[in-house]
Amino acid sequence: MSNIVTKEELINSPSFSSIPHVVILGAGASKAAFSNGDKNGKSIPLQDDLPKIIGEDWSELVKKVCPGIVGFENQFSIIRKKSIFSDELLKVEKTIEEYFENLEIPDYPTIYDYLVLGLRGKDVIASFNWDPFLILAHRRNREIADLPDIRFLHGCVAYATCHNHDVLGIPSEICPVCDEALIRSQLIFPEEDKDYTKDKLIHRDWQKVSNRLEKAFHLTIFGYSGPATDFNAKKLILDGWKKTPLYDFSHVEIIDISDEDNLRVYWEDFFPFYHDMITNDFWDSTIALYPAERLNINYLLHSRENHQNHMAHFILIHYRNFKIGLPR
Repeated sequence: MSNIVTKEELINSPSFSSIPHVVILGAGASKAAFSNGDKNGKSIPLQDDLPKIIGEDWSELVKKVCPGIVGFENQFSIIRKKSIFSDELLKVEKTIEEYFENLEIPDYPTIYDYLVLGLRGKDVIASFNWDPFLILAHRRNREIADLPDIRFLHGCVAYATCHNHDVLGIPSEICPVCDEALIRSQLIFPEEDKDYTKDKLIHRDWQKVSNRLEKAFHLTIFGYSGPATDFNAKKLILDGWKKTPLYDFSHVEIIDISDEDNLRVYWEDFFPFYHDMITNDFWDSTIALYPAERLNINYLLHSRENHQNHMAHFILIHYRNFKIGLPR
């Protein structure tokens, strides 16, 4: 018996409202959310900005190795294979970690606040970013609404969990189940053929995200480029996404400043029958226009009416939290 359902069966199903929305975050999302820097004006680096953060330690290492290729991710991946430079790489990794650990979220509402409030408890945000912004936005809004699950597919400087219990915390906290100190998963640095099963905590997050993808109707990819050094990640996402019984009429949304034609070619395997949307601005995305706390998924299948009422409710909740004016 086929597990494919029709559009009408989906709309009329009692379980329709329980179908998850999966959001994939890349470095471009943090860059867009904090285009003016963090609370103290520190810039949010993309991968190719990292050599500026590392400074001479990186430039000297590249001179020694002569990787013969440009781009931080490609160079890092090549140097990683040369064990004689492991000490130098550890120093580079420490510099990067310290930079991200010192980033602070601004006191005003950010795109990440809108993002976590615009989704539901049944949804999931899966981040490839090391920065602390997603978990900080999640924590300061957790008393307002039933927020989405958040997962960290490359680790995160502000995220800690328990080896034995799937809890969301920060490095200074203890597990509410076993009272053991929470531990931070390792950060996944660029290398070819990443093995996401090596780190138990990251593997657990990948499993949770894959499970949601297999049940999802709506997939949003925000600022994630799926770089060549991360081929396995793109494949794992696609494998999970194509297992959803809703795939034939599901909805894919790309939020990215890259050329639309190039994006459409790059992500074409994810698009079911061209039922997709590409925008270069978060504020034009369905999450911003149709915050899901009071949202029925019918808007994706039928009309886009009354979105201003949803947004007004969304802004009201957010205003009560921050008690200051909102951007845009």
